[in-house]
Parts: sequence; structure tokens; C-alpha cells
Amino acid sequence: MNQPISSVSHLPEQSGSPPLPHANTVITLAKSSPLAWARFVLIAGCGLTADLWTKHLVFAWLGYGPDAHHVVLIPDVLQLRTTLNPGAVFGVGPGLAPLFILISLIAIGFVVYVFMNTQRRQWVMHIALGLILAGAMGNLYDRAFNGGKVRDFILLHYWPWIFNLADAMLCIGVPLLVICWLFQGAQMHSAPPS
Repeated sequence: MNQPISSVSHLPEQSGSPPLPHANTVITLAKSSPLAWARFVLIAGCGLTADLWTKHLVFAWLGYGPDAHHVVLIPDVLQLRTTLNPGAVFGVGPGLAPLFILISLIAIGFVVYVFMNTQRRQWVMHIALGLILAGAMGNLYDRAFNGGKVRDFILLHYWPWIFNLADAMLCIGVPLLVICWLFQGAQMHSAPPS
């Protein structure tokens, strides 16, 4: 059974290291918190469902290939245009689907590992990790079950690449995770000594 981590107050503090928590501080990890798991799984599950559903809906509606249609949703801003991406982000590495599948599986394992070792109250980090997991699984699904190609359909007028919701979740989740880590590090180094 997983036990909460208790701090130890009898160890001396070293110069330049973050201060030790108070003796009564108990840190509960996310892996021991049903609420943290629910938050993480809900974000990842809803994100994955939205990604796969919109891909299916848009490709069924607009088609694909030379006979495909496109729809302008907001003139000079946003349109829907279907394409199949044989590479990774921005079309890098076409034809390397097996490598990208392996990288996705490793990334998914890493995201779950990081989540399990966060504190249960780090809900912003759990949201970021859930978005990353949803994005990775959405594109992994396409690569595994769509001939190594990812279905993309969102085109912004001032953005040169077509993308999907999985890409958007990755582009939101990764910077949010980095901000959480930076903020967490800044808090540790600015905490007053006890």
C-alpha cells in the first residue's frame, strides 16, 4: 500500500538547497488520490473522444483527396480542409510511422509516470498532462489504424500547417506543463527557511 511521504525535520539544511518542509507536512502523491486520477483520466478521455470524433465527422463531411470540399468558417481566419499527414508535427519525417508509434508509446508511459509522481493538489499539472496524453493517444490511434497517416483538418489563415485537435492539445499541454514546472521550481527556491 502506498503511504504518504512525511518530511523529516531533524536533518540539517544545506546552503543553497530548498528548505525542508515542516515536520507535520504530509505530501500525498496523485497515484494515491482517486480525485487526481479522475481529473487526469477525464481530461484525457474527453480530449481523445473530441479528437477522434471531430476527425471522423470532418472527413465524413468533406471527404478526402481531389474531390474533397473545404469550408471557410471565419473568412481570412479559419477553414476546414482535410489532409493526411504521413509524418510527425508539421509533416516532418514522412514514412517513419513505426518510429513515431514507438515514440508515442514511450511518451504516453512517461506522461502517466509523471502524473503518478505529482502531488494530488497539482491540478493544473494534471490538466496539462491529461491534454498531452489525449493528444498523444489521438495521433497514435491514427498512425496505428490509418496506414501510418494522421488526419488533419484545421487551417488557420496565418499558420502554414494544417492540424487537428490532438495537435492543439499537445501545443497547449506541453507549454502549460513547462510553466507548472518553472513555477514549482521558483516556489521551492523562494520559500523562506523554516
